Amino acid sequence: MYDGVTMPRTSGLIFGLVAATVFLSPAGAESAPRGSTEVPAPLLRAETIRLAGHRYVADLADGGRAELTLDPRLQQSTENVLRNFQIPFGAAVVVSIPDGRVLALVGQSAADPRLGPSELALRPWAPAASVFKVISAAALVENGVMGSTRTCYHGGVSSILADNLVDVPAIDRRCDTLAFGLGKSQNAIIAKLATRHLTADDLTRVGRSFGFDEAIPFELPVEPSHLDVPGDDHLEFARTAAGFWHSTLSPMHGALLAAAIANRGQMPAPMLIDRAVDRDGRPVVAPVATPRHVVDATAAREVGRMMELTTRIGTAKGTFRDKRGRRLLPFEVAGKTGTLSAETDHGYVGYSWFVGYAPAERPTIAFAVVLGNNPNWRIKATYVGRHIVSEVLGTRSQAPRLLASK
Repeated sequence: MYDGVTMPRTSGLIFGLVAATVFLSPAGAESAPRGSTEVPAPLLRAETIRLAGHRYVADLADGGRAELTLDPRLQQSTENVLRNFQIPFGAAVVVSIPDGRVLALVGQSAADPRLGPSELALRPWAPAASVFKVISAAALVENGVMGSTRTCYHGGVSSILADNLVDVPAIDRRCDTLAFGLGKSQNAIIAKLATRHLTADDLTRVGRSFGFDEAIPFELPVEPSHLDVPGDDHLEFARTAAGFWHSTLSPMHGALLAAAIANRGQMPAPMLIDRAVDRDGRPVVAPVATPRHVVDATAAREVGRMMELTTRIGTAKGTFRDKRGRRLLPFEVAGKTGTLSAETDHGYVGYSWFVGYAPAERPTIAFAVVLGNNPNWRIKATYVGRHIVSEVLGTRSQAPRLLASK
């Protein structure tokens, strides 16, 4: 099942290569422990992130130093996967649930080695593609459409046309559920249900709730993901709901989107600094951000069940199941794939997404992977996602040889 379509030429892969710095706000005086110092907004210098012994550290602009939450084994092994497969543009973000500690922040480019995590993990350089179906599914559930809701359809494999949105009994030979539509990334199902049960305001509201077009609080700058829901074009609205155009997504935001579903509708605030000291060695007090409520817990649970179908019967089955349908890991993984292609200033780029969380039953991590591949791609994002889950949860069984799951 192909869940994408070719896009027009875009300059979405043009980046400003600037050093990334950000303010880390101090806590109020009443919460500062004895012997600590409250300094005005120390700067975390992203270009100084490095491994020191068994921890990643980074410098503060005032001469201080921060210890980071990154897991060295996970960070390095994920970097190695992207490097070894010579991915033109790739990024991955892993956060823990429910505290939002960032365990991996990876950005690698074989096409332009100057690009790193600041450009590839924290910026929405790729279209959201079919990952946006998660937002559409959440909006539908909030409007009373459950995963078991069925609709009959035709077409919608790799595009959305006007006739896909109307009932044509003579050719509507399949009837499937919203859950099937999300797991299989069946565009016609999502588009048809969205046009019948949602307005542009509904979809925009839920998108904003999930953080589109809003800043994400973090110790490094995160460029907001973008969403433009057409309100006066029925067909373009349907295409937006199915993930065709009109939305972009950063890997950081993608991981938090998955975390919100896993965390019963509460999006964790990502955290990169574990502890920090100023130039004199005195502790710097950082505030503890609160989770963001994005969707009702019941709706999050319903969407999460649909996302489990992606790895059970859907577009990631080939990476997480053997040929007999038996799972390759000792637990279920919930996720959503996305695939689009475009002609860019760097030539053809095939975007491959996989966002999700694991274990599906009791989530402890959420992740997002996006790859910008050449036409002769070697791996897709589901492969990297499976590597991440195996690495974090200690199930390092050999990755399947079938890498072409969508």
